Amino acid sequence: MKRMWAAVAAVGLVALSGCSNDGAAKPEGTPSPTTTPTLAEPVELDFYAAVITDNGADLSLVGDVMSQKLRVVDANGNEKWSIDSNVNEDDGGTEAYSAGENVIVHDYSGSTTAYSWADGQKVWSFDLPDDASSCRPAQSFGSQSTSGSDRLGEGDLILLENSWMNPEEDCEPSAEGDAVVYAIDPETGKEAWPALSVDADGETFGGRLIALAPDRKSGVMSWMDGDESMVTRVTFEDGSHVSIPITEAREVDDTGADYFSVYPTTDPTSLTYVYGSMDGDDPMSSAVMRAAQLNLPADVKPSDSATLAATDQSVDVSMEDTFDAVCGTELSFTADGKPACLQTELFASAVKYQGSDGAAEGWYADAPEVSVARIGGLGGPQWEPVDHGDQTIIVVPAADGGIAALDAATGKAVWTTDGPRMRDEGETGSWGGQGVLPDVGLIVVTDNKKTTFFNAKTGKPVSDHPAGDYADLSSSQRFVIATNEDTMWAVVDK
Repeated sequence: MKRMWAAVAAVGLVALSGCSNDGAAKPEGTPSPTTTPTLAEPVELDFYAAVITDNGADLSLVGDVMSQKLRVVDANGNEKWSIDSNVNEDDGGTEAYSAGENVIVHDYSGSTTAYSWADGQKVWSFDLPDDASSCRPAQSFGSQSTSGSDRLGEGDLILLENSWMNPEEDCEPSAEGDAVVYAIDPETGKEAWPALSVDADGETFGGRLIALAPDRKSGVMSWMDGDESMVTRVTFEDGSHVSIPITEAREVDDTGADYFSVYPTTDPTSLTYVYGSMDGDDPMSSAVMRAAQLNLPADVKPSDSATLAATDQSVDVSMEDTFDAVCGTELSFTADGKPACLQTELFASAVKYQGSDGAAEGWYADAPEVSVARIGGLGGPQWEPVDHGDQTIIVVPAADGGIAALDAATGKAVWTTDGPRMRDEGETGSWGGQGVLPDVGLIVVTDNKKTTFFNAKTGKPVSDHPAGDYADLSSSQRFVIATNEDTMWAVVDK
């Protein structure tokens, strides 16, 4: 979901078209005129807004925090329809997905609802079951898509996942168990496969429950089954799953904590196990990440049981600390579905970017010191990986000032631009985020009290515009909104 805010101004792109004589007859078989995606002139909104998703054409769903409404607006800023919704980030906010002619809204109310983009009519609604089948309250379920983005294609699902750590007290789950994951078919609003549950001893860790694999065909879940540390791989096609105990293997984890995070890589037998060196006397210790390579077999026979449980097959599991660069966070995906990972890592004498394209081995690249507090962290400004031919690029503040586009596979700079150095946290003009408008080949960045549009291929600045002191970026693939001025730009077909 895009919940961040931005200050953006736009650039006009000129589409060249041929000329013809008005009275001249067109030869038989002459192709019909085609349209060209173009960034329209900016419009001013009369409410404080953030882009959540768009329909891939001329409509965007935006959140109005002050009014607690979701509004669908066109490229001119005209409202088509609106609904009341929880748009407050502190309470989970609203997540939404574009699926053909419908927009699907999940707002932590217990209902996930599809509305027609055209008129706001309700198409279907899925209500989370009450505590007769789950000890997890409805408002504890967040969502994500198996597409890895807010746009859904053929075969993609919406996953409703429990995001709280503990179930309700004195709750007795039904015979089906304590449901923690539901898979919803976006076309019908029905369950694509039976909900996955844990038993009475099952415990999840809070936050995103399933980490998508780079190919988006499966995901990995970390949890506890009593005293047993578990890793479960779920196949999205049919909901089949394999749960493997890793308690003995994770003895290398010396933190003493029950909770842990595991992330899949392009190698299905190699996962990244992440743990930290938290020190209550050192507030910067949260910026230090340690990792291990967790080796699991990929050929274990899956189960179709509704309740997750350890496999009864014999499996070899091993784990070894690694000091190499790895992807220790959730992947993000480009418009074409390519994976990328970005974090900042604090060392004794330097700050580095750490990233990958989903491979087990990542890379380090130089980063400005203040990026630790702003880049790649939970709740930080928006960032989006960018399709760049056969490459995937990650756009970041450069160590020596300006902007750098890093190859997600190697960490090497594909292009760099001149510009002011990123400012310290709390100062006006700090990094406000980055988005991409793939249909017009533009990257948009808010930084240092201005918003700049760059040519995605070359990094050449196309235009820049003033932004507010604390401006953040909010964008989808065809819409951009700037905070403070509440200015919106849209990609239109002309």
